Amino acid sequence: MKTEFDLLWKKFLDGDDSSLDCLYDKYIQILFRFGLQFTADRELVKDCIQDLFVKLYETRTQHQHVNNIVVYLRIGLKNRIMNSLKSEQLHLKYISTLELSPVDEIAADHQLEWLEEDQHNKNRIDTILKLLTPQQKKVVQYRFIEDLKLEEISTLMNINYQSAQNILQRAIGKAKKHFFIKK
Repeated sequence: MKTEFDLLWKKFLDGDDSSLDCLYDKYIQILFRFGLQFTADRELVKDCIQDLFVKLYETRTQHQHVNNIVVYLRIGLKNRIMNSLKSEQLHLKYISTLELSPVDEIAADHQLEWLEEDQHNKNRIDTILKLLTPQQKKVVQYRFIEDLKLEEISTLMNINYQSAQNILQRAIGKAKKHFFIKK
């Protein structure tokens, strides 16, 4: 069954430029949140998303065999961010002093309001996440927060399907055991 993203992707490959705009509009927020998992630099994430879509447009004919556009975009964004961070680290080696930009007070205020509103939920989630290994945390996030299927998770994390399933089951088991004992 083809998803809305798959249909937009096919239209884009067939020459409909507006379908790439639709993909961008529909997926930008999800990609942005996904990118923030790898860096807190919001501008870097925005730049990498923009670069990803420009590259997609420029290399349209090379993407004929993409099975899942959502996973493809996530992997592409992750790779761009990682490459940018590696490049940035190399540059920082040779810079003796860093100029820090002033904190954007409006963004900081907005973030504070959001944190206050969600503190209760965050505490519960933190309690669960402390029980999990880093790999289990990623699988849980991809499955329950990003709503990815296990096939997509295994592709994104470069592990086989059974491993993704086992990791998820162990994470759920840890959370259940902890909360069952606590009650």
